[in-house]
Amino acid sequence: MVNRDHITKEMNPELATVNGISVDARIAENVEAFLAAAQAIDASEHLISGYRSVAYQEGLFNSYVQQEMAADPSLSESEAETLVKTYSQPAGASEHQTGLAIDMSTVDALNQSDTTVAKQVQALAPQYGFVLRFPKGKSSSTGVDYEDWHFRYVGKKSAEYMTKHNLTLEEYVALLEERDA
Repeated sequence: MVNRDHITKEMNPELATVNGISVDARIAENVEAFLAAAQAIDASEHLISGYRSVAYQEGLFNSYVQQEMAADPSLSESEAETLVKTYSQPAGASEHQTGLAIDMSTVDALNQSDTTVAKQVQALAPQYGFVLRFPKGKSSSTGVDYEDWHFRYVGKKSAEYMTKHNLTLEEYVALLEERDA
């Protein structure tokens, strides 16, 4: 698990490219199949992002901080960082560095995809081993607000279980740790 509570150094996964986006090579076929299924729902579904290095994530996060400060000059850098953390992770806290996370949507803007299409894509994700990583109403668990386009590969069996029981990755891992204790 990679998040703000589990900061991780660069992971350097073996990468493969799917439609111009790098992902962990172990999940490339799953990504291709998931994308094809999503495109059967809406032909404009496309991959936006996959693997990101820690350095790239740091630059991206910092650019968001600067954008927020430019949009609202009354924000301090600390306040802007807090705001940005509701939709982006600081370096070392983004699961994109695992190569197991993809952003996929019909548009290139967060939460602006047709909600009907987004729900259909989210419903079929577990068949390909993916879960919607930041579902509605779960920010207290994930630390991130709802994102209609961020999917995480967890494997088919885990994805089906997590979806059936409405669990985030944090809740699922806690459940597994509790079971194994």
